[in-house]
Amino acid sequence: MKALIIAAGNGTRMQPVTRGRHKSLMPLLGLRIIERVILGAKEAGIYEFVIVTGYKGKELQEFLGNGTKYGVSISFVRNNNWEKANGISALVARKHFRENFALLMSDHVFDPKTLIRIQRLKLKSDECALAIDKNLDSVCDVEDTTKVMVKNGRAIALNKNLENYNAYDTGMFVCSPYIFEVLKKSTSRGKNSLSDGMRILISEDKLRTLDSKDSLWADCDTWEDIKFAQKKLLKNLSKPADGILSKKFNRKVSTFITRFLIKTPITPNMISVFIPVLAILTFFLLSKGTYPWLIFGGLMIQFLSIIDGCDGEIARLKFMKSFFGTWLDPILDRYVDMILIAGMAYGYWNATGNNFIFFLAIMVMFADVLQDYMSSKFFMTTGKKLIASFDFPFKRDVRMLILALGAITGQILASFLIFVITTNIKVVVKVINAKRISDQLKIEN
Repeated sequence: MKALIIAAGNGTRMQPVTRGRHKSLMPLLGLRIIERVILGAKEAGIYEFVIVTGYKGKELQEFLGNGTKYGVSISFVRNNNWEKANGISALVARKHFRENFALLMSDHVFDPKTLIRIQRLKLKSDECALAIDKNLDSVCDVEDTTKVMVKNGRAIALNKNLENYNAYDTGMFVCSPYIFEVLKKSTSRGKNSLSDGMRILISEDKLRTLDSKDSLWADCDTWEDIKFAQKKLLKNLSKPADGILSKKFNRKVSTFITRFLIKTPITPNMISVFIPVLAILTFFLLSKGTYPWLIFGGLMIQFLSIIDGCDGEIARLKFMKSFFGTWLDPILDRYVDMILIAGMAYGYWNATGNNFIFFLAIMVMFADVLQDYMSSKFFMTTGKKLIASFDFPFKRDVRMLILALGAITGQILASFLIFVITTNIKVVVKVINAKRISDQLKIEN
């Protein structure tokens, strides 16, 4: 599927900060707004783009080029009547589309998953679909947001001034070429906006809707909108797999750090490689086995746990995710864990001469690796995730905190014992859940 991006307007409300620049070239967490639109669509499987320009069109075209630097193909169409509403911009690109296409705004950022879902809708040859958001607390400027009344999966009213509405227009559409016939009809009447065309579709009962289900989207129409979008993007970095400590503390600190790293040339892989280097330095702090080195070492363990989230955050924010990086990251995590555990054990032995700590350290390392191995092996064997019907939080964020506190308080032996006992309880829980899921699979087969 191709995408049509409307980028012709002059962004009057953004002029105080753009100072003559095209508003979609404003920076937003390490990328320009329109780069987020293009790369988000690329992540959703779209590689061909037609961008309609007008105001500062040459500037925009020179910046984006032909799309090679983004791994996509970009063509440009100029709208000489760009001062008028955006329906005319869509209409001037009609010759480029003979099949269904995505219609996007150059100043609306979004979650690629929503675009994937809306592309899967089976539209009739004269239908269009609009992604809507039913969360009425999700926008910065309610007055300037287009409201929609939705009933049974179809829009029945659409306007900025609607008094009764149950959703917002996210600015993401999938359209059949029939939209151009509709826009010809609306513009011939002097009604030149996309919304005017959509209202004709509504009158014909041909505008379907897809609920974005609270997925991220933001209209960057003003500087306040951009700051609001930044907050939403950073908040969206939290993952369902995050442990309780990550959600409550680590992720808040790591996203604060990421806000600064995102403006630098630092890549996710650089951070992934840098963390084990810091772990080696932490090993030498911990190996002293005495204060204040143990305090510094313990603080470093917690710091490593926090910045471990930064590589993934930068990858998601800059659309730099890769299968290799996703595979490599947990492997490097295990190396980091082993280095830290070894440093704590050696430091404790240095201070006490107690050889038992080495046996316990081996058990801690084994337990740490077993956490991930059990889940991945179960998935490889059954094709099902090892989802717990009952569980307790003991993910890597909590495990690292236990080690950090053990170092800071000097209770290394106690922290190792807590680690081993708790992990083995977790193993028993996973075995019980694995048996439950396996029994269900037998019944289904």
